[in-house]
Amino acid sequence: MDLGKLDKQQLNKLFAQKLGKTTNKIIQGSSFGVDTAIIRINQNKCLITSSDPASFIPSLGVKESAWLTVILTANDIATSGYLPQYAQFVLNLTHTMNKDKLTQYWNYIHQFCSEIGISITGGHTGFDDIGNSTLAGGTTMFTIGDIEAVKTSAFAQPNQDLILTKSAAISSASILAKSFPDYTKKNLGEKTYKTLEDSFYQTSIISELKVLKAKPNLFQKITAMHDVTEGGSLGAIYELCEASKVGVSVNVKKIIINKEQEKICNLFQIPPLRSTGAGSLLIACEKKASTFIIKELQKHHISSAIIGKTLPLDEGKWIIDSKGKKELNYWDKDPYWEAFFTGIKKGFK
Repeated sequence: MDLGKLDKQQLNKLFAQKLGKTTNKIIQGSSFGVDTAIIRINQNKCLITSSDPASFIPSLGVKESAWLTVILTANDIATSGYLPQYAQFVLNLTHTMNKDKLTQYWNYIHQFCSEIGISITGGHTGFDDIGNSTLAGGTTMFTIGDIEAVKTSAFAQPNQDLILTKSAAISSASILAKSFPDYTKKNLGEKTYKTLEDSFYQTSIISELKVLKAKPNLFQKITAMHDVTEGGSLGAIYELCEASKVGVSVNVKKIIINKEQEKICNLFQIPPLRSTGAGSLLIACEKKASTFIIKELQKHHISSAIIGKTLPLDEGKWIIDSKGKKELNYWDKDPYWEAFFTGIKKGFK
């Protein structure tokens, strides 16, 4: 099997129509491009839940691995318009981890959950010979929301603006820099390395959610949100459009790519718009709200830009760049994974 997530065809072949008991309590269930499930509790309230892999990356560090273990699932929940309230952690850890590292790892998970406001309700911990895997189990989070207010990536509508926050490739760029600091400093310099290192904790979209929710009338104009993970900015746009059954026109020149992210992507020969970009939030909103959203985010030092618009489904998915107009396709493999493991194999430090 290829590294990374299964593609849409494989997901449908393996899991479609094989999802256990059918119930009318599921408002939003399993679907390509959708990271959260919404389950009806009563007439007004719903349970929102999401799962993602836990991470332990020795070359990155214990604290940083704990951060990814918490924030990647918290980001998914945040796209619903609500912060996570509860979490379960299944930790399948390498047998080479000692007690001190495990203690540090869990202390940081506890710290980050406490800071976000997440109560840990249980899980499972075990050890095995898992080799060089950076995946260390799984994280599931839950929260309670109002049915009328909850959002998913499947709720975008035609003829809406699309906004992307921050820079493309934030997480892949910062992880590569922090995993291979000497190699990065040697090729890009100390200043660029420091900027990339500092950007690691920008891999959260909770700041965007808090800013937007503080303006309820504006937040109502947002219909769908999706966090940028595997597949990068263009992958997130494709997923949101598939989930919402809409077309899209994307002006790639409008997508923000900070010079530091661009430099390290060039160094590792990966395209920034197709590489993992946790920390960037994709927003679908009513056109009349776009400029107000951007201004509100800017007040809190969060960069963003209108990068395209949704279209009726039958009008297709399109990219506009300096060469003209071409179809937006989905890449089955995120190039970040190959770059990371190539660095490990070559002994980059």
